[in-house]
Amino acid sequence: MVTLITLSLVSTLLLLGWNPGHEHTSDQPPDESDLADTAGYNWAAPKIHRPDPRTLAVGVTHTQNSIDDWGDPAASASARAVLTASATYQNQHIYGWGAGNPEPSPGTFDWSSLDRRMKLIRSTNGTPVITLCCAPDWMKGGRPGETDWDRLQVAPQPKHYADFAALAAAVARRYPDVRHFQVWNELKGFWDEARNRWDYEAYTKLYNAVYDALKAVNPAIAVGGPYVVLDLWANPKAGGYPSVLAGACGTIDQRSLDVLDYWLRYKHGADFIAVDAGSATRDGGRITATGVNSALFGALTQWLRQRTPLPVWWSEFHVGQATADGQAKLVARAVGALLHMVDQKAAVALIWQPQRDADQREADSPALWSATDRQDGGHPLAYAEAVARLQQVLADPARDEAVTWPVPELGLLRGRSALLLVHLGTSRIEVTVQGRSLPLEPYEVRYIPLRTDRPADFALAVQPAPAAAPADPCLALPAATTRASESTR
Repeated sequence: MVTLITLSLVSTLLLLGWNPGHEHTSDQPPDESDLADTAGYNWAAPKIHRPDPRTLAVGVTHTQNSIDDWGDPAASASARAVLTASATYQNQHIYGWGAGNPEPSPGTFDWSSLDRRMKLIRSTNGTPVITLCCAPDWMKGGRPGETDWDRLQVAPQPKHYADFAALAAAVARRYPDVRHFQVWNELKGFWDEARNRWDYEAYTKLYNAVYDALKAVNPAIAVGGPYVVLDLWANPKAGGYPSVLAGACGTIDQRSLDVLDYWLRYKHGADFIAVDAGSATRDGGRITATGVNSALFGALTQWLRQRTPLPVWWSEFHVGQATADGQAKLVARAVGALLHMVDQKAAVALIWQPQRDADQREADSPALWSATDRQDGGHPLAYAEAVARLQQVLADPARDEAVTWPVPELGLLRGRSALLLVHLGTSRIEVTVQGRSLPLEPYEVRYIPLRTDRPADFALAVQPAPAAAPADPCLALPAATTRASESTR
């Protein structure tokens, strides 16, 4: 039996300008041009996105290859338009991921590579973010003047925590327009082999030294951490320490949660909490169905918001890798994850590596633009248009609760003048928007402009598969979670 699920709310219609006295007649259907974005996104006239504390801001983290000066000029110009249209925040590390050693010797600075990336961010109207990682070699046992890239991810020695904090302060003074700093990256170098856990005590000492130094430069600077990976296991006994956060997607490692608990309790202060996760489990990389695993990021956001009032930043969120023929599925999975973040009121989501590698035969994560090393590069990819459209709808929300899930495989983001749909299922479905039937292909992301003189009614006809029992959630959160104790100065 075909079930008709109708999602038409009076409050939404009023926000969209619906007049209750207006008679909608079926003999005057909306024009196709009013309900289908046939022309595509206009990259030549992108809107500038600014952070809005009321909703999710989507940004990027530049990595080794991005829109650099040595790229092809035409490709770089195209990529700049894509970046401007799709990213709110733009994040850059101080050492590594496209930046050289900022302080090769004590007191001797080389800002050239970081200056180039900051110039890129400013020229594309990004709100800059700096990740304070990694440490110069002399802070971790190397010789002054030495740069050993094989030791990039080694943590600074405790005796040099003050030196690293001083470097962070120097960065803040050089780039006074940067008001958001993440302290370190994924606790690199802070694994304690003897205790088989993260050395969160040492990390928190480093964090506190950096926090104090940055606030001394400018109290308005926003500082966040601990940028920990929330590891996911398919088999809780495969090597992790199982926590109570478990479900169809897997089990979160308790050792990651211990980092959050300790940091929340003993940090000197923070302006946001930064985390990182991926859809794949650590043991074998098992990934559940797209309609299920995209909910991982919403469930974790919900759990974090129960633990702390700090804004939740997704410093990285990974949805898998695929060759060109599998990218549509990854894009749908990523957009689904973003909608779940919006639904649970995450503050920021940073897309890792927005530029695709030059070799498209390799499996890769979804990216925003193609490689800029040749003239035909720098073109927007499907993920870029989806993100640009998402931000376009978020900038004009229909109501506070803008996201709905008619079924787990279909996400709906409502704006005043448009809808954004993401279909996470494997079979074609039909939806009806303002009286017109539209097909959605598997893993399709669809932007649908709305006519403001018609009710913003939406319906979905689905053929539900028979199920013996309700599907298990991606993560089943505890019934009640106690908020962690936080000390602030």
